[in-house]
Amino acid sequence: MEFKNKEVRYTNKEELLLKASSAVGKRVSTFNIKHRSLSKNNKGVIGQIVEEGVFGYDPNSNPEADFPDLGVELKVTGLEFKSHELRVKERLVLNIINYMDEANVDFEHSSFWLKNKLLLLLFYLYESERDDCDFKFLEAVLHSFSKKDLEIIKNDWQIIHNKIVGGLSHTISEGDTQYLGAVSKGQGHGKDLREQPFSNVKAKQRAYSLKKSYMNAVVSSVFAKETLESIFTYEDLISSSFENLILSRLRPFYGKSEEELFKSFEI
Repeated sequence: MEFKNKEVRYTNKEELLLKASSAVGKRVSTFNIKHRSLSKNNKGVIGQIVEEGVFGYDPNSNPEADFPDLGVELKVTGLEFKSHELRVKERLVLNIINYMDEANVDFEHSSFWLKNKLLLLLFYLYESERDDCDFKFLEAVLHSFSKKDLEIIKNDWQIIHNKIVGGLSHTISEGDTQYLGAVSKGQGHGKDLREQPFSNVKAKQRAYSLKKSYMNAVVSSVFAKETLESIFTYEDLISSSFENLILSRLRPFYGKSEEELFKSFEI
């Protein structure tokens, strides 16, 4: 696939989701059209590869959503198995908080809401044993916030906002809120301090994020496949096609008589 540095437009959300879904079941390297390093130390590389190789646009740090015409923000995030269940590997980091700008807006005009009100989530399976990050994509979904969750998120945003307008941005902590966090972002050690309004004290650079507890609830709803999981584990479904799994379960019974088949089951 040849990379062409031009803007690609999608006409509707269904077309966008269909494009994202075309990556499901394939590995990251399939879309690495710029031959970026797949080292695990190269944070953010998977997102860059998806932007370029799946959707055909250059990575950017625009304050608006990735697909502004549709109001959709793209987020690529890793999952891992814990106690036989899929869980997010880490919180979902969103956009950097500009304290000076955020002090002058309400929730509906905040950078968080304008950029992240509708998320296109592309999940991949994190495999710790791999030396590279050539992971397999599992699922793509368009995610909007339910009314109940949105009320909690609005309250979380207000808690963060109150500290900003109170000249207390330097005291913001992830422990302040339930679903929407403000995670420290950057190199740390005082190298990423930012100015804040109403105070001469500089504050840590932070980004809005959706906490692991919230994201795990999203993952549970996305991967709630009770019917299939009653027959196969999700590990089975990832490692092989559904047809092959069915055949593998039937193979032991090939060539057996009716009497032998009845003896194979406890009835």
